[in-house]
Order: sequence, then C-alpha cells, then structure tokens
Amino acid sequence: MYRFFAGIGSTSFHLFNHLHIFLIASLVICGIALFLFRNSLKKFKYKENIRIIMATILLLNMIIYYLGLFVTRTFNVLEDLPLHICFVTNFFMIYVLYKGDRNLYQYVYFFTFIGPIPAIIWSDLRFTYDTYEFWQFIICHHVMLLTSLYLLFVLEYKVEAKYMLKAFLIGVLYVILVNIGNVIFHTNYIMLTALPDNILKLYPFLSYFPPILPLFVVGIFAFLFSYLPAYMINKLDTRKISMGE
Repeated sequence: MYRFFAGIGSTSFHLFNHLHIFLIASLVICGIALFLFRNSLKKFKYKENIRIIMATILLLNMIIYYLGLFVTRTFNVLEDLPLHICFVTNFFMIYVLYKGDRNLYQYVYFFTFIGPIPAIIWSDLRFTYDTYEFWQFIICHHVMLLTSLYLLFVLEYKVEAKYMLKAFLIGVLYVILVNIGNVIFHTNYIMLTALPDNILKLYPFLSYFPPILPLFVVGIFAFLFSYLPAYMINKLDTRKISMGE
C-alpha cells in the first residue's frame, strides 16, 4: 500500500507503447462518441447529475493523491505543489462543475486542452497501474478533458472565439509567474527549467533549446486545436438557427 501511494511501481511506463497508444485512442474515441451521441445524451433525465458526479470524482482524486503523498511522507514542496497547468485547471474545473459557472468555463475550457493534450501525448509518467500516480494522471488529464467536452456537447456550455485571446494572455501571465518562482526556488514546475528525460531521449535536438521554446510551440498548437470542438458546435448551432430549428 505504501508503494502504491508513494508512487513506487514495478511496471515502467514507456512513451508510445501499447498502453500509451490505448489510452490516447480511448480518449479520442470517447470524445468522438460524446459528440456523435450528444443529442441522445441531452435527453438523459439525470444529465446534470453527471456534472456533480464528475466534480466529485475530480475532487476526490486530488484529495486521495495528496493524502497519499502526505501519509507516505513523500510530498516534496519543490515538486508536488499543484502549480502545473493541469492541476490548477482541475481545481477551477471542479468549481465550474459544482457551481455550473458558464462564464468561467469559457476561460477554463481552453486550459482543459492546453495542459492535458501535451501531457497525454508526451507523458512523463514513471510507472503504470500499480501506483496511484498513474490513476491520478488519467483522471486529472483524460477524465477532465472528457468532462469539459461533456459540458460543451451535452450541457451546451458555450465557448466563444473572443475568449481565446483572453485565455491565452492569462496563460502567458501564469507561465511568467511560475517561471519567476522556478528561478527563485530552483524548481521545475510546468517543465520550464528542464524537459523530462524521456522527452529528451525521444527528441535529443530539444536539448539545444531553452525548454520554454518547445513548450510554447506545443502550447500554441494545443491552444488553436482547443477551439476546434467549440467551433464545430457553434457552427452547427448557427446552422440550426438559420434553418429555423
């Protein structure tokens, strides 16, 4: 039990192995399914209850994860503060889900892609199913992203293009503040100080660039991609209005 919550596993995680590909494929399939079956899901009597259930799952996930670190005395203030974009987004997403805050969602929505997508594709997980760290990662990234799509596709939370620039500027400001903290306290939050070894092993040429450069490029692509689902829904809604549906 100690090893499970301390993040000490026996089965190593490897980028783009069968498990990694399966997790990515499962996310894509579930996301597409939410879009294709959105109209049927909209008719579900307890669709709002799912919002509360997902908020509770995300919250319990964080509580269990940090309790595990504290109980096993493996919590490290230089590594484990919830300052990574995915962690911060999870807490905001929990608030959005419990409160049903549609206005805040228009900002949080973009970060449910910007953080998780690069992390999911180039995961720096050390071990797999035999540590809670693995399950925390799945819930914090895959499940949170799917929950965000559920709000968009099923509960019809709107995301307008005008919020993209605002969200981007908020993200840039946050990265600057975290980087200042990294310099002062010699930490590596958001991987701004150094990229993970598994990434450098996969792409050795990245060692010649400051970490913030590839992170910025990947972030831009993730940011632009994030609006695609919202754009699709907005176009469909506009078409329905023009057709008088």
